[in-house]
Amino acid sequence: MLKKKNDYSVIVFLENEKKPKKWTYVHKLNGFSLFLSKKHPTWQYMNVYNRREGTFIKQIKKGEFVPAFLD
Repeated sequence: MLKKKNDYSVIVFLENEKKPKKWTYVHKLNGFSLFLSKKHPTWQYMNVYNRREGTFIKQIKKGEFVPAFLD
């Protein structure tokens, strides 16, 4: 079985910003949400994609529980 490593691409929508920000290589989503809350406290929600396939997985809003990995 392959290890989970940088499986996600994430597009983050920030309050009062016209363009969203994109991160291509995201490993653990819970750590990434902590990073967002610290460095970009105005984030509203993030769309999570499978990096390798480009398919949409889930939308996570600020304040919701964020797991490390999505199945």
